[in-house]
Amino acid sequence: MEQGNAEAQREISLMFSTSSSLVASFTKASEIPQAAGALTVDLEAASQVFDQLLNIPWIRKSVNIEPLVDNICSSAAVIKSPEIFMLLPTIPLLHEDLSVMTIVLALSIVIIEHLNDTAIKALKEWWSSMETNIMTKHILMWKNALSFMLRNGLLATHNRGVKFLLEALKYLHRENKRPGRTQKVPASTFYVEEIINSVILLEDVKLWRFWSTREDTEVTPVIFCRYPFVLNLICKMTIFNIFAHFTKEVHKLAHRLTVMCPSGTFRANQESPLAPVFQLNLRRPSLIEDTFRQLGAADHDYFQRELVVQFVEDRKLSLVNKRDFFLHVFEELLAPESEMFMYNDTKTLVWFPAKPRVEEKSYFLFGVLCGMALYNHNIVHLPFPLALFKKMVGVKPSLEDLREFDPVVGGSLLYLLEDYTDVDVEENLGVTFTVIWDDLKVELDPKETGKPVTSFNKKQFVDAYVNLAFNQSAEKVFEEFRRGFFKVCDRDVVELFQPEELRGVMVGKEDYDWDTLKQNTVYDGEYHARHPNIVTFWEAFEELTDDQKKAFLLFLTGCDRAPILGMDKIQMKVAVLQNSTELHFPESLTCHFLLLLPIYPSKEMLLARLKEAVAHNRGFWKE
Repeated sequence: MEQGNAEAQREISLMFSTSSSLVASFTKASEIPQAAGALTVDLEAASQVFDQLLNIPWIRKSVNIEPLVDNICSSAAVIKSPEIFMLLPTIPLLHEDLSVMTIVLALSIVIIEHLNDTAIKALKEWWSSMETNIMTKHILMWKNALSFMLRNGLLATHNRGVKFLLEALKYLHRENKRPGRTQKVPASTFYVEEIINSVILLEDVKLWRFWSTREDTEVTPVIFCRYPFVLNLICKMTIFNIFAHFTKEVHKLAHRLTVMCPSGTFRANQESPLAPVFQLNLRRPSLIEDTFRQLGAADHDYFQRELVVQFVEDRKLSLVNKRDFFLHVFEELLAPESEMFMYNDTKTLVWFPAKPRVEEKSYFLFGVLCGMALYNHNIVHLPFPLALFKKMVGVKPSLEDLREFDPVVGGSLLYLLEDYTDVDVEENLGVTFTVIWDDLKVELDPKETGKPVTSFNKKQFVDAYVNLAFNQSAEKVFEEFRRGFFKVCDRDVVELFQPEELRGVMVGKEDYDWDTLKQNTVYDGEYHARHPNIVTFWEAFEELTDDQKKAFLLFLTGCDRAPILGMDKIQMKVAVLQNSTELHFPESLTCHFLLLLPIYPSKEMLLARLKEAVAHNRGFWKE
């Protein structure tokens, strides 16, 4: 059948001739009456048939979808078969560059501007119930078209077309996030990688700020910040940094204006003013006390200035101080001795307490510190479950988050939902809505003390338990924390991130690629990759345990976790420690990722000195 035959070609052409014929070709055969509004086409079967048919060259050449799409466009307002919009994205031809301008763009205009409310409502229901593989095909059709337009510089000339594609993706993103949807497509499926190279994000941020206070019109341009689901992590971090830089510049400008004369010049005998900063003057033995006192007394606007840390024991100002400050202040705040948080049973994660032992203001100041760490690009130690980062970006915590924080309780609740039979729940379980959380007895249903859990209310019980853990139990102290955090960081910008992304940006990740660290290392002075002491260093490094390697990373960078974008974001520089002997230990400048390495006569001595250095000397912190 290399040349095909006339009958088969006629049938295929007929199938693709109208929307009703294409829909009819894949209508489900069912003796059972379908529920009102149910999708009547078999998308899985259609997808497989299209893949098989269009793998045959003569069929691929004979299929012309443009007339079908033209017909859809001309009758969009009265279309009776919205199922066609479920089928078309499963056709491989619509994923090709040649289809973008003539077919896919036209379909996006129809869906966004011309379909009636009834058709849109039906599509939303069907989109929300699609299998993940079909949802992925729908996403990729629109995403590939958007990528094509960006790659080919069509953003300026086809601005409205790009907006239609983004709006079509927005529909799918909303339905993919719908709470009732059991299987969700990963958020990264929506990311359009071309944005970082095709869109000037600084200009996009300016447009976002400009139009945030104005009503949209026909001439409102595409603003990618309004569609954060297509932005990858690099884009989001870039936007956050643009906002932080812009805010700091505003503070500098305001400061300059306050010291100028009315004429716009500086007062007599006054040089151009120094950039405004927010300076903390701290004693190392009283780190928390000094930090909270100075944060509590400061004008809240100052939190968004450039942070400078000075220790009274060392009057020198440097980035090392700032890194060491964040490292140690979070270590102390999250230690059990601070009494600020409750711990899970394994002492690996913390949460806000139901019965705080410190004043609520401390949680506001803790939020300020977390915001300042993010605002000033410092990875910090925050052993919270993902629920914290969900709440920061407006996502509701789930049972999965409780399982992360308390695997025993969370696992039991999951078992109750999925594995216990109705009879087991009512006859054997003996569970009530009375629970213990943070050593407090709580009635999950205040209207009925000791209310029994049954097969009919077990989901209500689980939902109430999760709500107690992450919302109800610590509502006041969490709100204080959140208020402090957003005194520093812009809420709209933070909410661009997915919860997992925000956690990664703030606390890094435990994904260590030591080979990449070695490959990216550069050398200064007499050192080079083949220098005997450098060869010995890397041999010794290989003999360190995993924990010792993490301690080395802490020694080098001020943080023992890898950046969210990977170890290739760390470029270590190795230089000789001047005026040193074999008795000296290695030193580091954490602000520059600089390792100062003495020359040692043997690997054994180098290894011993290195272990001692990373175990007892974290950067320039002096106990």
